[in-house]
Amino acid sequence: MAPQMSREEFAQRLHTQLISRYRDVSVSVDEARFALRIEAQGIDTALPLTPLYNACERKPAEVASLIASFVADVETRLTPTDGVSFALSRVLWCVRSERYLGDLSRSAELLQRPLGGDLVAFVAEALPGSLMRGIPQSTWREAGHDDDAVRHAADTATTARFENVVERVAAADRIPADGWRLASDVLFQGSVLVDPAVLRAFSERAGGDVLFCNPDRSVVLALPAALPSARHFTMRAVREWREAMNPVSRDLYISDGSSLRALPRRRGNLMPWLAE
Repeated sequence: MAPQMSREEFAQRLHTQLISRYRDVSVSVDEARFALRIEAQGIDTALPLTPLYNACERKPAEVASLIASFVADVETRLTPTDGVSFALSRVLWCVRSERYLGDLSRSAELLQRPLGGDLVAFVAEALPGSLMRGIPQSTWREAGHDDDAVRHAADTATTARFENVVERVAAADRIPADGWRLASDVLFQGSVLVDPAVLRAFSERAGGDVLFCNPDRSVVLALPAALPSARHFTMRAVREWREAMNPVSRDLYISDGSSLRALPRRRGNLMPWLAE
């Protein structure tokens, strides 16, 4: 952090970071308390900035990583109050790593769908303020819904959320040499891997198998397996995963348009799908 950066300038820098990441919430600077206040439906929380500011002063070489970690951790602070009740219309599939689920205290109560490799889809609820929460089965059962109804609602909502992806892929006049990089959904981008319509659209446009990777929660990479650039896909996926702000998985997946399966990690072979 520049020695001349005042507390006011520091607060404004964090304000800019948060409004760019959490676009559907109201973020304001509380100068008197040296904090940021975040408001949305069911959310009203203050984020003190003094601890972060002091840490940046002590470790000027780590300012960028300290701020990035703070901004990413804000999501865990944005928990809606009980005033935001469960709604079946807001559920969809969320894709995260097994490690992510392992860190959740109630992960065993989530309705899950393993995708192979280290990815798992689970039923989550999209909330105001670009937020989401995994929903334990007891929540919808108390609301009078059974598991099949929730699965159907999640399938329907996920397909609806990515209709524009299907349309764009089908209408594309060419296939980029390095494939597609999907990064329009901050929280649920990986959910395209659960949507049969998306998998089918990519396979039809590619005329065959398509490789996928979900290195960050807001990024999915897709590349026709037959392209020459596919030989570099493993390295590209690992690089994006290592540089991700919210890393998910470096595993590769392949789809023929009707199914999705994980590819084994193999050293020395950058195109393991060709050996099968």
